[in-house]
Amino acid sequence: MIVITRNMKVAKDFTNRVIEDLSHPSAVSKAEGFIRRDVLINRDAEDFDIIKMIIYWENKESLTKWHGSKEHQQGHIERHKQQKESGKEPINRKALNLTIEEYEVVYSLLAE
Repeated sequence: MIVITRNMKVAKDFTNRVIEDLSHPSAVSKAEGFIRRDVLINRDAEDFDIIKMIIYWENKESLTKWHGSKEHQQGHIERHKQQKESGKEPINRKALNLTIEEYEVVYSLLAE
């Protein structure tokens, strides 16, 4: 299993907008090998929040296939179009202090 984490440091007044954007339905849910996407938040700091998105894939090949797919590219285009039509500027990824990490799961402990 492959796990991708996207970590974002977001100004408090922008947090809800980012969560809304990350929580929309996506074609990725139908992609071969996609398992799930979680959006987590840490609100402990006074002037910013940390948002972490965790995406689970069955294997590296599925992830690579999705990133290169027409559906993936079209999804980003459609989301930007929807935001503009609703009067919102698309979110600038640079403003999110975004970092991306990729991990291979080597062990999991499940509840009994």
